[in-house]
Amino acid sequence: MARTLVIDTIEAAGRSFSSGKELVINPILKKFMIHFRRGKTFTNKKKYTTTYAGQYGFDWLRDEYIYPIVEVTHDNNGVAIKAKKPLCLDPTALKTEYLDTSIKPHGSDYYPAWISIFPHTTTKEFEHGSDMHEKGVDLNLEIEELEDLVIDRTTLSFLCGNSLVKITPEKLNLKDLIGTAKIKDLGLGNKRKYHLAENKINIKFKGGTSGIDEEVKVFAELNGTKEEVGKLIIYKTNEIPKAEIVAVNVITTNNKTIIKDDYQFLFKNQSFNQALVRAEVKVDTEFNLVELEKTNPSIGHFLKNVKTMKSKDIKKDLVDFYEKFGEHSPPKGSHINYIGTKGTTRTYLFYTDFTAGNVLGSCSLDANKNWGNSYIIYKAGLEDGHTIVHEAGHSFGLPHVFQGGSYAGKHTFYHGYTDNYMDYTWQLGRPIDSKDLSKGFYSSGNNKYKGKMFSLFKWQWDVIRKDRSIIEKY
Repeated sequence: MARTLVIDTIEAAGRSFSSGKELVINPILKKFMIHFRRGKTFTNKKKYTTTYAGQYGFDWLRDEYIYPIVEVTHDNNGVAIKAKKPLCLDPTALKTEYLDTSIKPHGSDYYPAWISIFPHTTTKEFEHGSDMHEKGVDLNLEIEELEDLVIDRTTLSFLCGNSLVKITPEKLNLKDLIGTAKIKDLGLGNKRKYHLAENKINIKFKGGTSGIDEEVKVFAELNGTKEEVGKLIIYKTNEIPKAEIVAVNVITTNNKTIIKDDYQFLFKNQSFNQALVRAEVKVDTEFNLVELEKTNPSIGHFLKNVKTMKSKDIKKDLVDFYEKFGEHSPPKGSHINYIGTKGTTRTYLFYTDFTAGNVLGSCSLDANKNWGNSYIIYKAGLEDGHTIVHEAGHSFGLPHVFQGGSYAGKHTFYHGYTDNYMDYTWQLGRPIDSKDLSKGFYSSGNNKYKGKMFSLFKWQWDVIRKDRSIIEKY
């Protein structure tokens, strides 16, 4: 029988256990796992805290992606389901994506989270460092019970083999992280019991870089018994590529087109920074079709008919016109330098007050299934930050997360259920015309994350960094 010691107060999970609660002198290390989870807030270099909105990259295997937790109204062909489903269409493949076979806490499979943060360096240490994450990133800890936990003397140590990774604190007492356990219903009779401790660990990368993905390992220890119970993987930091964007204000009246005033901030600080890519508007220019119309009948014909044109045709004509008349079009020496072809290292954002039905923005695939290096934002999308980043994501090689068939991404999800930039803000309903799915679908409701869709998955970071327009050396 275990001996017990009555103490006056034990602080656990942010609340006090009143006098009479027992600190168990437990001789055997209990079975549990530690998971890192994204914090709800982010402290920037100016020392004030803001709500998480893509300021750093963080990805993990969400329960609802692999368990039937969320009710899905329709599949991605518009067929009614109205049943709880894993949000990933192939949860087994998704689990394989995250599984780390080098760690097996108490014999259990483990799926580590990934984080991407810029190294904070001097120019001498690394010229492409940044102060974006100078204060580090505060993360939550989730303690998953594999058996009932007790308030004992178990300690947690957070260790990384690279001294440039700063972990604060390096040790915690398990009793300070657990309180009343939460129970999550995973469906089909499965449940998960866990404790959530918010903003308990700060991670930063300071003074240099690493050419490999670094690991923060978590060890639990009690009475000389030590077990690895968790892990966080830090995306490698020694290569910080850049994406150069040419923002083209397409003028079709006597007034300029006005786009969301913080769209450049979105590129740099709330989206592609998650892939450790510096996405910056290098040229902010105007393309005045009203003036060009005076000497170019083809443009006059375009402006006369644009209201009845399809989005793909509007975009094609705009790109063609800019290649011919645009001040910052690619060099004309060889076809490979044209917009949308392999040799182009700049991405062209055309924003205009044109309308194209309900389309907010558009980026096209070429005949070889490569996303182009240009995209267009229509009048309805000019103030929609999600659309501006979403279409840029296409230009950097990302398909929709719900896209299937030959254009599918690495993993496919139900339409409108994730907080990913490459998802839609609405859930798919039945087809408008069941015999012609190209006519679109009705909505069955808003994506619950609408207005808060800031995530990019780890495998999407990899895709972005390999896009043909990304500049690796500069």
